[in-house]
Amino acid sequence: MAHRHTEHAKQVVERFKEMLSESGRQHIGQRHFDELALLIESAMSSAVLEELEIAADKMDALAHQLRNYAEHFDKPNRIAG
Repeated sequence: MAHRHTEHAKQVVERFKEMLSESGRQHIGQRHFDELALLIESAMSSAVLEELEIAADKMDALAHQLRNYAEHFDKPNRIAG
């Protein structure tokens, strides 16, 4: 996944470079464009990790609900949801 983030960040920077004039690109310089790509990649990775944590929390809650359901499945007046 990180490789996809790297490639996508590079594509974003290339698109940004296309929006600049030649003098703007020269003024900014490749080193700064490389730093921008790293910042973009880091932001994408952070956003993905945050969403994965949310999904993991939901899965954990569902697992607890399923365990509770299974433990009370054959009991009268079992606990619902």
